[in-house]
Amino acid sequence: MKKITKALISVFDKTNLDVVLEILKKYNIKIISTGGTYKFIKSKGYECTEISKYTGSPEILGGRLKTIHPKIHGGLLCDEQKKNHKKEMAENQIQQINLVIVNLYPFENKLLDINISTEEMIENIDIGGPSILRSASKNFKYITVIPSINYYDELLKELNNNDGSTTLKFREKMSMLSFGETAYYDSLISNWMSRNSHIKFLEKKTIPGKLIKKLRYGENPHQESCIYEIINEKKGFSNLEQLQGKELSHNNYLDSYNAYLLINDFHNNEKICTIIKHNNPCGCASNEDSLATYQNALNGDPISAFGGVVAFNYEINDKIATELIKMFYEVILCPNITYAAKKILATRKSLRVIKYKVPMKTSNLSSTFMQKTFLVQDENVSSIEKKNLKIVTKLKPTDKEIENLIFAHQVCKHVKSNAIVITNDKKTIGIGAGQTSRVGSAEIACKNAKKFFPKEIAGSHAASDAFFPFADGLENLIQSGVKSIIQPGGSIKDQEVIDAANKAGISMVFTGIRNFKH
Repeated sequence: MKKITKALISVFDKTNLDVVLEILKKYNIKIISTGGTYKFIKSKGYECTEISKYTGSPEILGGRLKTIHPKIHGGLLCDEQKKNHKKEMAENQIQQINLVIVNLYPFENKLLDINISTEEMIENIDIGGPSILRSASKNFKYITVIPSINYYDELLKELNNNDGSTTLKFREKMSMLSFGETAYYDSLISNWMSRNSHIKFLEKKTIPGKLIKKLRYGENPHQESCIYEIINEKKGFSNLEQLQGKELSHNNYLDSYNAYLLINDFHNNEKICTIIKHNNPCGCASNEDSLATYQNALNGDPISAFGGVVAFNYEINDKIATELIKMFYEVILCPNITYAAKKILATRKSLRVIKYKVPMKTSNLSSTFMQKTFLVQDENVSSIEKKNLKIVTKLKPTDKEIENLIFAHQVCKHVKSNAIVITNDKKTIGIGAGQTSRVGSAEIACKNAKKFFPKEIAGSHAASDAFFPFADGLENLIQSGVKSIIQPGGSIKDQEVIDAANKAGISMVFTGIRNFKH
């Protein structure tokens, strides 16, 4: 046990501080404090010594310098078991401080203000606060440190249970949390400072994750899971508003994210609807009519759609909502929804309805974690236009065929490799995903297309996420009636593949862009 006798309090957020002050008074704990906090404590009628009087040094530089002083950090860093420490403390008239309550300038909140100036951001970088927290945390053997108002209740319970003392176990826990607080805080600053840097891959990278919630379980019930968020001013998948339904599960988040990426990967204000199942689209469509877009996406594979995530890049109205509730879905994702549609979807109480903010069309870095290692790369924001295509066959695709090929190409980006997507009239009719060979993916895509669209597969269009290494990759597509193919090209067997397309009398275009999604 360590008896608390002297506390240093310096907080920006003064919420519930009066409750703490009452307990400190109960156990006769003396308080020293900084300018704004000192005034607050005195206004509440509690005894307190201002830090400038305690150190004998004034607060200067507009408050930038007030707590970095030997009488403060000496009182935090002294090891009571070392004779030389105690001797130097006495010689320099430094007293032990054994409770620190500090929370930091609101740099995190300021990040969310898109109109804030660089100068104001810099003024919200706390220097003294993190320094105090680190000094106190290093010396947890003797010092209790409270880095956030979130831990006030634990502090009060600890002091009451131990007659004004704290246990080593509690102090060590608070030390760990405090180092996490300062590391997170510094990470926010580091990432903000590097936002305009020409250095894409820094030598040392920090990722400031903030716990949002603990989930019921992970991918499977025996796995625990939670979700973290990186706080910044950018729009993105984390900016979600759940309008109704059960809590999102681990797998709901994964499927919803992939759906969100797909529907926001199109341009020219196209209406896009997709249905995602197990991280792959089982249907996707584009149509001028909002309801037809959804129906075409569902018809792409109505069996696999059961229990999936449906995502729209346009507003859901009552007509769409009426159709949605005819099917069992886990999640509905949209940027906007009418009041009438909300009422209809609300009849399915467990159905999760999520509203998202449309992301900015900017390239970000994405990370993939592998235990203690993680990969960082550019997000795949590639897209193609007609002018980017290279026609490599004798037969040239029509303008309408090119529209379908570009649509198929864009959907194919979001299908697990090896990926084959067959489309007609800007809707998917067959998707082959995640196979170990491109031939296998083509077989699955053709099988699904024949099952659900036996009349439309003749004259359809196909996309491949990577080149065909051999001509046999075309066989199922040609035999099933595919009329045109879009692929990256780049194989040493390209000419063999082109020759097979010419022999079959179909058109083929190269994009020069591979879109693996592992």
